Amino acid sequence: MSPGSTATTTLRLNNGRDMPLVGLGTWQAARGVVGAAVADALRAGYTHVDCAAAYANEFEVGDALHAAFERGTLRREDVFVTSKLWNDRRKPEDVRAGLRQTLEDLRLEYLDMYLIHWPVVWKRGTLMQDDPDASLAECWEALERAMDEGLVRGIGVSNFSERQLAELIRVARVKPAVNQIEIHPRLPQTELVRYCQSQGVQVTAYSPLARGGGLLDHPAVVRVATRLGVTPAQAALRWNVQNGVVVIPKSVTPARIAQNADIFGFELGADDMDELEAVNDGVTTSASPWSDSGPTARRNRVLRPILAFVLRPFFWLVRVDVQRMGRSGFIRWAWSE
Repeated sequence: MSPGSTATTTLRLNNGRDMPLVGLGTWQAARGVVGAAVADALRAGYTHVDCAAAYANEFEVGDALHAAFERGTLRREDVFVTSKLWNDRRKPEDVRAGLRQTLEDLRLEYLDMYLIHWPVVWKRGTLMQDDPDASLAECWEALERAMDEGLVRGIGVSNFSERQLAELIRVARVKPAVNQIEIHPRLPQTELVRYCQSQGVQVTAYSPLARGGGLLDHPAVVRVATRLGVTPAQAALRWNVQNGVVVIPKSVTPARIAQNADIFGFELGADDMDELEAVNDGVTTSASPWSDSGPTARRNRVLRPILAFVLRPFFWLVRVDVQRMGRSGFIRWAWSE
């Protein structure tokens, strides 16, 4: 993957729409501060915000977006908003309910991109309890219909492996536009990125700074950044962008939010790109035991069935609605359905 032009700030998706190469991530951005972070990002020139129902903060993100649109500083069509459908929403009626809840929380009439959060199929209101009566294919058909209706402008996936993505493409009427996966110099996932791009599926990198863990102070990253007179975070983000990958770094600090977007005034040389690629040591920031890709897949093949078995009795009694995490109705008795 060769270096790209500093002038390019968007990627063209397979649905013909442009996606900004830098967005604000909101995963683990706490309520009470995430709204201010979104407002700061919009003031700093961001036009891409990445959300998910499972982050339990979409209603606060929605308030910040609505305030910006009300002030007239931005139009709705100026901002690319992504959200994600949680793992227990796979049947058509549950897909629709999940989407409606997200649109209500974000105070939007449509999403620019809606992703299947993980390639798993769980029973409604549970964690890690497989649902034999639902499927990813059925879920995808419901997303295609939502796109037909204009509720979403684009649809895609997150955390899909090459095999899982290939299986979905085979049955899809609308090809996924995006696969959002963890990518940073410690976990470049080069082969998966190349496969997605070869299929016309653009890639978004979550945790592109590895949440700081051993990346921003890594000697190679510091060397490259020092040579170019930029910060280690800017060098790491630019590495992804030059590989044709969208980045959604999370921050709630105004100075860092602005700094993370300031990566189009310089370019990494081929040697810089190679040096950052060589940082690869397979370290992941994702601890999700249901992940079926990346360096934790082997561990999870053992851990996943054990956890599913342990959790099963709990979900005989209780239902958990991740769409309402932290709010009334998040947890309820199973017999109250």
